Formats: sequence, structure tokens, C-alpha cells
Amino acid sequence: MDRGLWTMDRGPWTKKGGKTNMDQKKILIIEDDIDAIEAMKVVLESKKYQVIFATDGKEGFEKAKSERPDLIILDVMMQRTTEGFDVAQNLRRNEQTRYIPILMITAITQKTGFPFSPQTDGEFLPVDDFVEKPIQPEDLLKRVETLLTLPKDKINVEGKKTIL
Repeated sequence: MDRGLWTMDRGPWTKKGGKTNMDQKKILIIEDDIDAIEAMKVVLESKKYQVIFATDGKEGFEKAKSERPDLIILDVMMQRTTEGFDVAQNLRRNEQTRYIPILMITAITQKTGFPFSPQTDGEFLPVDDFVEKPIQPEDLLKRVETLLTLPKDKINVEGKKTIL
């Protein structure tokens, strides 16, 4: 049986070439800017990552629990200026999502003038990497690849470790 890109000739639905859809790393983008989501999605899907998204913190938190992504890309400013900070804290407090690496992205300094820096303020954030928008495709991929290989004991669950 052949269904375009998918086949059943190797048991469960398998991508032609032998890899099942279970082999793909799943990335959840929590971001309120649809254009930013689409831009990151194109870059990530070009490297065969499975991308899902949410447009606010509440939806993102629920999707993180139900979808169990391998990585979360989290915007800081959504409906509220600090919504991403709150979502990061909630993700780390929840046993289902505690050890999912988080890449935080933001334009908070540009938009508010608030001089946030991961070097000086990062110890208070339970995220694993932090980058200012806009992020270049090569930089996004490099950071994603690094975080996807991060050992569980290196994930910044307490907000006390140095951000990458």
C-alpha cells in the first residue's frame, strides 16, 4: 500500500526511505507572531524537524504537556510582556515538561528598553538558551541542534545554570 510519502511496507506507517515519523524530533514553537512562526517553521522543516505551534502561553503549556516535544522555542512577549517568563516557570514546575529544553527568543530589549541580558539576568530564568530576535536561520539551527543533544542533567530546571 502506498500513500504518497508514506508507506506501510515496513510495518507501521513509515516514511519512504525507512524512517518512521517517530524518528523526527518534535519542536513546539510558542509565539504570538504568525509570521515569526512561519519563518522558523520553514527553517526547521527544511532539516526535517516536526514543528507544532501555539500562539499564546496557555495553549503552549497545554500542547507541551499533551504533545511532549523534544524542544520548546518560547517567545517572551505575547499577550503580556512577561508571558514567556511565566510559561517557562510553569513548564519547569510540571513533571511532564520539566526536562524539555527551552530556547527563549525575544525582542524585549528592543520593544521596551528593558535592558535584559542572559549574561546578567539568565540565572533567574529556567531556560537553556536565550536569543534576541530576529534570529538568523543558521543561528536558529545551531542552537536547536545543540539543545536537542543536551543531557538531562544539564537542562536548566532551576534557573541557576549558565545559559548556553
